[in-house]
Amino acid sequence: MKVGQKIAVILSLLICLGGAMYYDAFHTAPSRFQVRYETLESVFIPASMDGVSIVFFSDLDYNHFMDEERMTKLVNTINSLSPDIILFGGDLFDQDPDYIDDTVGARLTELLKELDAPLGKFTVLGDFDETDDSMESYVKQILYDADFEVLQNQSVLLRRGGSDSITLVGIEPQSSDHQDLAAAYSSVSRTAYTIALCHTPDTAALVSSELTDYFLAGHSHGGQAYWGFGALYMPEYAQEYFRGKHTVSGFTLDITNGVGTTIQDVRFLANAEVVRYELKHKAVTDSAQ
Repeated sequence: MKVGQKIAVILSLLICLGGAMYYDAFHTAPSRFQVRYETLESVFIPASMDGVSIVFFSDLDYNHFMDEERMTKLVNTINSLSPDIILFGGDLFDQDPDYIDDTVGARLTELLKELDAPLGKFTVLGDFDETDDSMESYVKQILYDADFEVLQNQSVLLRRGGSDSITLVGIEPQSSDHQDLAAAYSSVSRTAYTIALCHTPDTAALVSSELTDYFLAGHSHGGQAYWGFGALYMPEYAQEYFRGKHTVSGFTLDITNGVGTTIQDVRFLANAEVVRYELKHKAVTDSAQ
């Protein structure tokens, strides 16, 4: 084969590859929900919570690109994981949603209500949820009606029978004028295993490392379309910590890519994802070895 022919073949292959990647990014990836599996192991996780599963998703951005068909697929994906606890990281609607009426709200409530978690469903609010007071009230009503407990600078104990528990701290987003870390952590014990849930990743740099074991965030969509040196979506309050997992003052910050899309309905090197965590009790004798 002549040099010119080889170059033509290579160029043809590159064009085909580029076309396939383009098609996937714009037509397949946005509705392909990848499941990421993680294990949280600690001596501070009580034996009664060993094996408990937590499913975390964020950035639904409903009623623009995320429609009823895609949402139904997401609900089925989450329920197939048989979670004991479900956590939602905020941004129920997109920042520029299509017209929202009572029919849209009622259907979204029905779909969220189908999510099944025997030990509870919990959520924080995102920046798109708090664009104004009326939007915040509307979002909270949908979440309440779908059996989610909305945590705004407060903590709850999670348990599976008995009195032993872990702690979940729900924090208002950094974009909010109402973020109050002192209030959020006011009832947290230093000896409890504590998971913090906040929409904005950069908030992780502000919380107490002595009272936090694991920090869950969303907001950035992992860039949504990511090319290493930049991304389509790089919002405020996801600048210091943008995507992936980080160690912050001794605890782990885990930023999910989220499940929805904004600006453009595209996903590239930032898969839409649902994260399933399994709690594991670590015996003191094991940690001493």
